[in-house]
Amino acid sequence: RSPLAMAAETASTMSHDEVNLAWRDVTYDVPVKVKVKPVKQSDVNNTHANNTQPSSDGDHKRILHGLSGHVRAGQVVAVMGPSGSGKTSLIHVLGGRRESGVSGSFVVNGKVYPNTRSLLGDLGYVTQEDVLLNSLTTKETLMFATRLRLAGRKVHGDEPGKTKSRAKAIEEIVERAIDDFDLSRAANSPIGIVGQGGISGGEKRRLVIAMECVHRPKLLLLDEPTSGLDATTALLVCNKLRDIANGEQGSGHRAAVVTSIHQPRSSIMPLFDQCVLLADGREVYAGPTYEANPDGSLTTGGVMGWLADVGYRCPMFESPPDFLLDLINTRVDEPDVNAVEGAGVNPIDAVEGGGAAIRDRSAMVRELTEWWAGSQRRRAFLADGDAIKQMRAGPHLDISGEGDDKRGARHWAVAWMARYNALFGRTFLFKLREPSGVATQAVNSVIMPLIIGSLYYNTPLTVSGAADRLRAISLIVLIQSFSAFDQLLLFPKERGLYLHESNGGMYPTSAYYASRSLVELVTIVLFALTSACISYEMFGLNDGSGAARVEFYMMIVAVTVAGASFLTMIGTMCKTFEQTNAVAATMLIVLMLFDGNWINRRNIPVYYRWLPEVSFLGYAVEGAVASDFKRHTFVCTERAVAEEGCVPLTGNQYLRMLDFDPDSTWPMFWLLVLVTACYRVVAFFALHFLWTGQTYAERWAKLVHSNA
Repeated sequence: RSPLAMAAETASTMSHDEVNLAWRDVTYDVPVKVKVKPVKQSDVNNTHANNTQPSSDGDHKRILHGLSGHVRAGQVVAVMGPSGSGKTSLIHVLGGRRESGVSGSFVVNGKVYPNTRSLLGDLGYVTQEDVLLNSLTTKETLMFATRLRLAGRKVHGDEPGKTKSRAKAIEEIVERAIDDFDLSRAANSPIGIVGQGGISGGEKRRLVIAMECVHRPKLLLLDEPTSGLDATTALLVCNKLRDIANGEQGSGHRAAVVTSIHQPRSSIMPLFDQCVLLADGREVYAGPTYEANPDGSLTTGGVMGWLADVGYRCPMFESPPDFLLDLINTRVDEPDVNAVEGAGVNPIDAVEGGGAAIRDRSAMVRELTEWWAGSQRRRAFLADGDAIKQMRAGPHLDISGEGDDKRGARHWAVAWMARYNALFGRTFLFKLREPSGVATQAVNSVIMPLIIGSLYYNTPLTVSGAADRLRAISLIVLIQSFSAFDQLLLFPKERGLYLHESNGGMYPTSAYYASRSLVELVTIVLFALTSACISYEMFGLNDGSGAARVEFYMMIVAVTVAGASFLTMIGTMCKTFEQTNAVAATMLIVLMLFDGNWINRRNIPVYYRWLPEVSFLGYAVEGAVASDFKRHTFVCTERAVAEEGCVPLTGNQYLRMLDFDPDSTWPMFWLLVLVTACYRVVAFFALHFLWTGQTYAERWAKLVHSNA
C-alpha cells in the first residue's frame, strides 16, 4: 500500500486501537517579559490591509495563529518551516506540553477536547534533544522505559492461563524493540556521548524513538528527529516513522505520526502523507505532500502543485524542500532592492542566482498565507479533517483519561510502586556507574575526618582542650553538612530528563523524587556513620559510655542528612549550576558563622540573634558538644594555673558559658529531623513547579491529575 492511499481511511475501517486527531483554529500566546518595541504606523497599516492580527499586544506574543490540521492512523504528517516558524510550538501544543495560552479545539475520534491531555497514556513524544542517562546501556535504557511505560498495565503474559511472567513478557518487548529499531549492535553498549565512545547519533535517535514506542502509542509526535544526522541516517529514521505509521513494527496497529522537520532531502518528502508548511506561526499550506495517480505513482501535485498554481513553480534541478524553505524564510538577509534598482540593474536578475524572492519575504509570506486562507484546496482539506468528527471510538479505546481513576486507589498504588521500583533500580544502577558523586562523599567523609582527626587527636580533658574539642566537633559538623555536595547539581542536571518523562505520563513527581532521595540516602548514611566513627575515636570522645557513642553517631548522621536535604532544596530552587553554587556557598557560610564556635551566642548583635535559631549547623554543634561535654570535667594544667590562674570547670559550666543547654542533645536531634523534613518538602514542590517552562496552573493540574 502506498503511503498516500492510507489517507483514504474512513471511520468504517478504523480499528478500535487507533486514534485520529484533528485540531482547529489553534492559537498559542506567551507572556512578554521585555518591553515590546513600538509598532510603526506603516506596519499597522499593512496589518489592517492584509486582515491579519499583530503578533504582540504588549503583554503577550502570539506564536501560533489559528492553525488547523489533522492526522489519521496510518499517516505521517510533516510540519515544515524555517527556524522560528512555530514548528516546535505546534508539536508542544499537540502533545499537551503547552496548555496555558492555548486556544482552539482538538477532536479525537469524534469527541472534542480543549487539549490532548486525554491521550497522555497513548502518546509517544520525542524531543529535539536526547535526554538519556549516558552510563546506562541501550538495553537497560529500553528495559527501564518499558517498565515505566507499562506500569499498572497488563502486558502479554499477564492474562489468566498464561505461564509467562510479567518480567519475561517485558523482556520480550524490549528484545522486539531492539530488533525492530535495528539496535542489536548497540544493545550492550553504554549510551555515552557521541564522539566520545558512545553509540552513534543514528542509533541514539532510534533508541529515543524506540523508548516512546514500547507501549504501542496510538499517536507519535516528534520534534525534528533528524537534527544533527547525516542525510542517509535521516532517511533511515524517516523510513522507520513510515513503518510505525503502517503498523509494521511488530505492534500490529497503525499509529498517527506527526513530526517537525527542518530541511529534509528530496527522497524523504514522499514518505510524508501530509505537509504543514508554517511561516511566522501561520499556515502557508496544509494538505497532501504529493498527489497519487490511480496506479499508486506520485505526481508533483500537493504542496508543489499549489505553489505552482499561485505563481511559484519550483525551478528545474532544485530540491523541492530547499525551494519551499527558501521561499518563506524570513530569517535571512534580504538584498537591498532599491540599491540594485538605482544601479541600473534588473532586480530579478540580481536575485536569480542567490535567492528565491525579489521582495521582502515577510511580504511574500503574507501573500501566501492570504492566498492559502481563501483557497479551494484549504476548504477541501478542512472538509476532509471534519470527517473525524463523525468517527466513533471503539469500546477498547479509552480516550477519556478516566480509566485509571475508575479502578480505584488500589490500582493507583500498585502502579505507583511499579514506577517507584523501576526508578529506584535505574537510579541505583546509574549511581554505581557514575562514581564522581560517591568519590566526593568519600573524600569528605573519610579523608577529611582523618586529616582533622590527626590534628585534634586525643584532645585532653583540660580547659584549653575543651576549646579544641569544640572546634573539632564544629569542623566535622561543617564538613559533613556539605559532604553530599553532588546533591547540589543533581536536579539541575537531571531536570530535562525528569520533565520529559513526567510530562509524558511515565511517572508522577513523587515517585521520581522518592526513589532518587532514597538511593542517595543510602550512601549518605553509610558515609556519615564512617565519618562519625573516625572522628569519635580520633578526637578521644570515647568515655566508655555506649549512650555517648550513640548520641554522637546519631547527631552526625542527622546533620549529614540535613545538609544533603538543604543542598537538594537549593538545587531544585535554582536554574543553573552557577546559581546553585553561589547560593549554597553563601548560605552555608552564613549558617556556619552562627553555629556557636565562631562567636559566642551572647555576643551576637541583636539584629543577628535570630540566625542561630534557624541554623541547622548550630543545632548539630550544640547537640554534639552537649553530648560530650556534660560527661566530663575539664581540669587545669600546672602551667595554666601558674600563668593564667586557670580554674577547673565542669562540662555543664563550660556549656553554660557557650550559652548551650546541657540537655539539648535529643531536642537538637529532633530539630534536625524536622528541618530535614521541611527542606525535603520544599525541594519537592520546587522540583515540580520551578523552571519547568510551564505555568504554575499547568503544573498544579499535572500534580493533581497524576495524584502527585
